[in-house]
Amino acid sequence: MDIDLKALLTHYLRQLDNMLEQIPEESFSASLSDNMFSLAGNARIAANFALRGYCPLVGVKTVSFDLGSDDQNAVREQISATLDYLEGLPAVETLNKDVLLSEKAGFTELNLPQPEFLHHYIMPNFFFHISMVYAIAKSVGVDLGKADFDGYHSYPVGFSWLKP
Repeated sequence: MDIDLKALLTHYLRQLDNMLEQIPEESFSASLSDNMFSLAGNARIAANFALRGYCPLVGVKTVSFDLGSDDQNAVREQISATLDYLEGLPAVETLNKDVLLSEKAGFTELNLPQPEFLHHYIMPNFFFHISMVYAIAKSVGVDLGKADFDGYHSYPVGFSWLKP
């Protein structure tokens, strides 16, 4: 495989955890609208997508460390347990287009070849839910920047691409 999938997932799960550490507990129930998942729900789902994607690719039964709670400690414990579990799994060596993986996407039953399963389903959903955490946190006034999301960007204090 051209990319180290485990390193990619663990990097962004750590970034998610770093963001969660900066978000006040009272913001974990916030959402962008009434019919959307909360910040905590999106973080929990992102952690689950990491395992829902990785486990089938290495032939391991998919597990979840979701504690069913939206409090900050429980969500961060889920991410920590997910990171620990991923670290113990073997590397994904190749993606085989002849191997179909089955999964439920909402009410839809998916049967996708491994490359499509990863690139068209798992990764977009993983990043979508992390992005929702970032967006909800920003919408309630948490001072996060792009570096908090990706761990790479850096800007001087007070910098803005938008002109005042």
